Amino acid sequence: MSSAARARVTAFGRRIAISFAAGLAMGALYWTFGLRAPAPALLGLTGLLGIGLGERAATALGARVTLHRTPAPPPRAPHSADPEKPSGCTCVPSAPR
Repeated sequence: MSSAARARVTAFGRRIAISFAAGLAMGALYWTFGLRAPAPALLGLTGLLGIGLGERAATALGARVTLHRTPAPPPRAPHSADPEKPSGCTCVPSAPR
């Protein structure tokens, strides 16, 4: 596994651990204060699934848009007006109009 792939896996695992710890902390707070969850479990999990899928779709779409953007052309070097004077340019001079 390359170092970039290893870094992505580590970052993903870290995000999962932080999310799990935050969920445990909120569950402990709800239990401590005797509160009930604001939504039924199935509804809450469905919402979380939608959030996760939406985040993945937005990330994939953003990467795809960024990948297909064409970069700006590089700036061109100024050409010499005198055709007898070599300017280092290898382009073919245009015919006079």
